[in-house]
Amino acid sequence: MNQTISTRELKIGMFVVAIDRPWTETPFMMQGFLLENVDQLRALQHYCRSVTIDRTRSIGDQYSAKVFDKDAPLRGADGFVRKHPDVTESRVGAQRFIKVARGFKGKIHTLRQPHVPRIRIEDGRSRLESELLYSAPIVDDVFRALRETQLAIDSNVAIDVPQISGLVGEMAAGVQRNPDALLWLTRLKRTDQYAYDHAVNVSVHAMVFARFLGLSGKQVHQLGLAGLLQDIGKVQIDYGLLSKPGPLDEREFEHVKAHVTHTVRLLQAHRDFDAEVLATIAAHHERFDGTGYPRGLEGMSIPLPAEMAGITDAYCAMTRDRVYREAVSSQRAMETLNQLRNTQFRDTLVDQFLQCIGLYPIGTLVELNSGEVGVVIQQNQVRRLQPRVLVLLAPDKSVERFPRTLDLLMQPDTADGEPYRILQALPPNAFGIDPNDFFLA
Repeated sequence: MNQTISTRELKIGMFVVAIDRPWTETPFMMQGFLLENVDQLRALQHYCRSVTIDRTRSIGDQYSAKVFDKDAPLRGADGFVRKHPDVTESRVGAQRFIKVARGFKGKIHTLRQPHVPRIRIEDGRSRLESELLYSAPIVDDVFRALRETQLAIDSNVAIDVPQISGLVGEMAAGVQRNPDALLWLTRLKRTDQYAYDHAVNVSVHAMVFARFLGLSGKQVHQLGLAGLLQDIGKVQIDYGLLSKPGPLDEREFEHVKAHVTHTVRLLQAHRDFDAEVLATIAAHHERFDGTGYPRGLEGMSIPLPAEMAGITDAYCAMTRDRVYREAVSSQRAMETLNQLRNTQFRDTLVDQFLQCIGLYPIGTLVELNSGEVGVVIQQNQVRRLQPRVLVLLAPDKSVERFPRTLDLLMQPDTADGEPYRILQALPPNAFGIDPNDFFLA
């Protein structure tokens, strides 16, 4: 909910998304920030006459929840209107999406009213759940389109680019409405094929990153399309190399690197394919220090969207199991990216990506200072260290029969009277829990 106001009307707690002059002409390096103190307020009043604020990312008295336009139809890739659960009655009674574990060892019970009470997440759950319900079939359609794309390439027939672009557009709309829900769906909608999982994962993360940086809707869509299609050329690479459990020798690596050229060639066959998307795909393996491929571009000669696609691709690869390497935690992946500042990736881009994804991404198991264990279910956009957590285990690590949520931004107190805080992130399956068991499609 954006609103342009005079700087004289500014108040602490407002989230500033735009100003009336170039950001480079002000002391504010981040394009979009929370107004936290009087010094920032005075600086804005000195440099600007008006600013645009986002009430949905503001805090305290300045916060306002996003309101959906009930009269605006949401159309799918097929041209038919998709009805968002926030504005129409959903089929939750017939097909429940949210499930909750009632014990260890993967024992899951579907929530069915009225026998089992429905878990509520205070003033945020309904929007998150609605987006999960609405976007889940879209993500299914994307996986189906990827399989059809592979079959088309194998059969030497044309790829249905308009269909794929339309589905990416629907995911992009979901990212604009609720990025947390789309990020969560990439965790839950896993297949047994890394290529498909990775493509969807990169596409969604790239769009979330683009949205975070304030790029236009067109650019968000372009990055999502690039992320989804950037590796389709791998279908022309020897599968034995792609599934090799050990390191590749120099000749094998050169063969695998050719997938970029294969992808570009396949997409160039479509006369009207977006040239900017093609440029992003062609350069997503280039690196800031010139060590990338296929052209060895370096520094500012690499297009920004390609840099964003590259860093997103690297992060998503590290956080998923591969045949030659186990997945690492998001925290470990972030540490690795931080070590690559100004070598493989530009430092400012690394900083922004870390800010975007956060230290505790959606689905992360965490231990609280109370001894309780929970799973991060929603980010707080302005306080990344204070997400919303669903408490799964009590302090003695017994299962909570009635899981409750904590919004750490509101600084709720523990039983000892201290504000709740996260002590540490836990590895997947800590204490025998898989976070995905709690929210499954």
